[in-house]
This record gives sequence, structure tokens and C-alpha cells, in this order.
Amino acid sequence: MALLDISSQVTFLYFDDFPAAKVFFSEVLELKVVHDPGWAIVYQAAGRSFLGAVDAREGSIPVDTKGGVLISLTVSNIQEAHQRLLAKNLPVTPIKGIKGIAMRSFLFKGPEGYDFEIQQFDSDELKAIY
Repeated sequence: MALLDISSQVTFLYFDDFPAAKVFFSEVLELKVVHDPGWAIVYQAAGRSFLGAVDAREGSIPVDTKGGVLISLTVSNIQEAHQRLLAKNLPVTPIKGIKGIAMRSFLFKGPEGYDFEIQQFDSDELKAIY
């Protein structure tokens, strides 16, 4: 048995402009809200994987710097996802293949400079993992 009996995963991102972050996750990425205590909001990314937006003034930890984080979301419709985000006037990079990995992806900046990647795996082996 593993050291930790993990049942789900949540990545929390801290925002100075919390209302703008909520608009980004709800209206741009169109993620489903699963919990909203007011000072934070948790969105379902897939299954039991979640992204949380936290009001930086009320979060559990102090946040002095941001960055160094890449939020990668795996999809099965990368072309459609790319077109839909372009239609929302989000500046996204072109879709490109990743050297040494059977994967294609594109990148964009989210609120407050957080980096996001939309990726699609092109091998059955990697699709089974992710």
C-alpha cells in the first residue's frame, strides 16, 4: 500500500483579483464549481482532480511570489479546445508537438500570470495513464 491513501487532488492558486479569477475559471475555461465557501472556490477539472482559486488576502498561506507553475489540462479534442479559447479572445500559442513525447499542446497565460497548457496525448499508452 502507498504511504498516502490519496483519494483526490486539488491545486490551489492564489489571486489578488479573486473576482477576475472566478470569471476566468467559470466563463473562459467553463469549469464546474463544486465548492464555494466565499474566500475560495473549487472547480472540477476531471474526475477527482480539481483546481482551486483562493482570495490571496484570506488564504491559508502567505503568497509573496507567483509563477513557476504550469497547470496542464489533458483533453481529447485539442483542435476544438484551441478554437474555443481563441474565440474567447484568449491569446493562445499555436498547437505544437512535444519532442520525445507523443503529445501535442498549446499554452496561454491565465489571470495574474499563471501559465496554462492544454495537452492531448497521441499514444494509447499515454492516454491510458492520463
